[in-house]
Amino acid sequence: MSRYRKITLREGELESPAEAHRLLAQELDFPDYYGANLDALEDCLGDVCEPTRIVLKRSRHEPKPWFDGFVEVVAESAQRSCFLGCVIR
Repeated sequence: MSRYRKITLREGELESPAEAHRLLAQELDFPDYYGANLDALEDCLGDVCEPTRIVLKRSRHEPKPWFDGFVEVVAESAQRSCFLGCVIR
């Protein structure tokens, strides 16, 4: 059985991009200087070096346009990484 870290972001439960950045930074142990923007997210996801799966749960009832950026960055980063996986639901 493979072991990996699993992180779930639920669009409907997030109030702001800042909250999503804070949760990811906390769960992935990003450095203190993490810039909490999509460019910084992409950079830090590239540094993930242990098996990690990020599950992004879209909201049918409360879509948030800013969440699209998170989905795009995480999905693209997962394609380039052998440690990072992404599931979009």
